[in-house]
Amino acid sequence: MKFKTNIAIGAVFVALLAFVYFYEIKGGEERRQEAEKSKQLFAFQDDDAQRLELLRGDDALVLDKGTNGWNLNAPMTDGADQEAVERYLRNLLECEREKVVVDSAAASAEEAAQYGLDAPRLKVRLQTEDGAEQVVAFGADSPTDRFTYAQIQGDNPEIFVVRAWRFDNLDKRAFDLRDRRVLAFAKDEVMRVQRWGAGGAAVLARAEPGWQMREPVAARAAADAVDGLLDKIDQAEIEAFVAEDPDTTALASYGLEERASQVEIALLVGEDRAEKRLAIGGADEQGRWYARDASRAQVFLVDSTLVQELTKSISDLRDKKPLRFERDQVERIVLTRGTATAFAADKDTSGVWHLSEPMGRDAKSWKLNSLLSDLEQLEVEDFAEELPTEAAPAFSIELLGEGQALLTTRFSAAAGTSYLQQEGDDAVYVVSGDDFAELDLDIDDVAQAPKKPAVPAASSEDPDDGGADSP
Repeated sequence: MKFKTNIAIGAVFVALLAFVYFYEIKGGEERRQEAEKSKQLFAFQDDDAQRLELLRGDDALVLDKGTNGWNLNAPMTDGADQEAVERYLRNLLECEREKVVVDSAAASAEEAAQYGLDAPRLKVRLQTEDGAEQVVAFGADSPTDRFTYAQIQGDNPEIFVVRAWRFDNLDKRAFDLRDRRVLAFAKDEVMRVQRWGAGGAAVLARAEPGWQMREPVAARAAADAVDGLLDKIDQAEIEAFVAEDPDTTALASYGLEERASQVEIALLVGEDRAEKRLAIGGADEQGRWYARDASRAQVFLVDSTLVQELTKSISDLRDKKPLRFERDQVERIVLTRGTATAFAADKDTSGVWHLSEPMGRDAKSWKLNSLLSDLEQLEVEDFAEELPTEAAPAFSIELLGEGQALLTTRFSAAAGTSYLQQEGDDAVYVVSGDDFAELDLDIDDVAQAPKKPAVPAASSEDPDDGGADSP
């Protein structure tokens, strides 16, 4: 009997556990989800949205989803900002009723008018892939400005409120949702950059791992400067749209007539070298600049910092660290003045430097390593078209490894200006006086102080002492 009672109690206990789990825990979670879902203004899956309309009286902002993403079709035709549209759709899904003000039975036209819903400030219409439409109208703000009155168009016309900040997230204009990129391109796929106008004509070509300048001179380009230029264009956003479809007369008024712009940049992108072209015209009264993407009709305004980047000087685009060598391969350093060797040093297998010319002095190994660092890090100030005829040779530095020249440099000076040239490079570089002096080393700079000759110890016996006492 007792055994059967225990079984019965156990069965009841299991049933209670099942009830708690299925009703209170699992069922409670399902009810919570249903309650949250019932508060949503819009119900759709992200990928299902096909058409979005923002209506303000007779004004309509219309976005349609195509094979390549969202496009703006009214009040003008243009590409859409894909991230901004996706963010807008998320805001639609997250917008919730806070409380009902007028239930559906009492929601007459007169009641709607009291809450600004007879002529709503904004009406959002969403069409999904299956053709179904959802429409929500937003009216006036509550007296405290914390809430906005809203109404779903359809079978349940109850009037309710949403948080005012959620309405603000939905109250967008065409400018907020259209493509505001100054130029659309894949930065890592740019193979060539061409510039005309302010800053000087220039051609830059990708040459892994960096960039080469092809025009106006053949030289290494400053990779950081070119990458910075592309980053600035890639990240730049349109400040304002000025004209949607200007004619040639209007373009001229913005300084954007063909080949007469302030500066023009063309990017050749990808294997097929697709061209992306941006023209900058004149400036407005606020210091912004009129600009145009050749693939779009509109004229727009860009920030002055973009124009500053686009008009960098040729000097700024060139590589200012011209000396390249593999430091680990350097086994010998020779500094000469004219035909005379100031010093020559050789590195042993343990990495210690020894002076081979002149002989007889120990090298300051740290100083010779410092010389290599100074050469590696040398940044020139500018570039000269040619070496002045009056420039006097000062010194040269040669680095060798396994008997081969790794780097040969020549330094000269004229009228207080210091110049650098190197073998295999036609360029003439201008270096600072401080860098020139830092590299202009003499034997005493790289050698330890000469050892003083040893002083012989004094004899214990007087040299005049015959070794015997005088009588």
